[in-house]
Amino acid sequence: MLCISLEACLSEYKPESVDAAARILGGHGLRLLASRVKSVRVVTQGPVLNKLRVLEALDNLEVEARYVPRLFSSFYVFRGGGRTCAAFGGDLLLDVLEGSSIGLLMATCGDDALGAADLFEKMWAKAKGLLDVDPYLLGRTKDWGAFRVVVELRRLKVDGEDDEEIADKIVREHAKRVFGIDDPDEVARRFWSTIFAARDIPVKLLDDPLTGLPVTAPLIYYSVKMIRSAADRCPDGPCLRTTAKLVERALRYVPQSKLHDAWRAALKNGAERRRIERSPYLPALLLLTGRVEIGYDKSIDARYYRLRK
Repeated sequence: MLCISLEACLSEYKPESVDAAARILGGHGLRLLASRVKSVRVVTQGPVLNKLRVLEALDNLEVEARYVPRLFSSFYVFRGGGRTCAAFGGDLLLDVLEGSSIGLLMATCGDDALGAADLFEKMWAKAKGLLDVDPYLLGRTKDWGAFRVVVELRRLKVDGEDDEEIADKIVREHAKRVFGIDDPDEVARRFWSTIFAARDIPVKLLDDPLTGLPVTAPLIYYSVKMIRSAADRCPDGPCLRTTAKLVERALRYVPQSKLHDAWRAALKNGAERRRIERSPYLPALLLLTGRVEIGYDKSIDARYYRLRK
C-alpha cells in the first residue's frame, strides 16, 4: 500500500516500536515519531538537523540513535501486534510525518518487511552511538556549535570538592577541547551562548556524580534568571539563599520533561534535598557562565547566590 505520510503508516499499522534508517535525521521529526510509539531506534548517516532536539528526544523519550557512514535509502520497520511491517522512502523529517512532503511511502508486511528488519539489525550492530562520533560528521548546521559543547561536556569526568575547584578544572584541563579556547572570559561567553541556545530545550549537560541528577541547560538558564531577581538579603546586597531554593524556583519555568521531573521528585525527599544542597556540580556550572558569584552562609550551612558585579 501507499502512505501519504509516515503518520498515515503509523495509523494503519499501530506499531509499538519503530526502527528507522534515515539518510537525513531531523530533531522535530524524531520527537514527533517518538511521541507516537513506545520506543524508537534510528540509524543515520547525517546530516542531522535540529541537533539539540535530537538530544532532547534521546534524553527524555525512549529513543536510541546511532551513526552509520553510508545509507543509500530511508526506511522504517514497524513492530507490534505480533507482526513486522515496513515502509520505504522519506527521510525522518517533520514534513514526512505531517504529510507535507512530496514523496510517498511504500508500505508492506511481506517478505520485503522482513528483509528490511534484517538489514536494520545488521546496520545497528555495526553502527556507533550518535554521541560517540565526531560532531563534524553530523553536519555543520545552525545549532552545531551548541550541540558540540553539550556533547563534549557530557564526556567530561571532573571531580572536585567544591564548585570553584570543579569550574577551574574545566577551564584549565578541558576548555580547549570543549569550547575551542582556554581564555576564561571567552569560555564563559561560549558556555552562556550554548545555554541560551538550549534554554527551552531539556538537554542534559552532565549527570551530577553526587546526586545522580541531570544538570540541564534550562536549569542553568532559569537559575541565573532567578538570581537576577533575588530577594534575600546578604551582607553585600541581594542574594538567593540555598541551592534547593534556587532549583525550586527555576523549576517553575523550565520546560516539562523527564529530566526535570527527576529534580522535582528529589526535592520532595529530605535526604535527596540535602545531597542537592551539598553537591558542587550545579553551582560549578553556574560559575562557568561568568554571571554568578557564590558565597557560603555558615549560619544556615548552605550556599547563597548573587549576580557577579
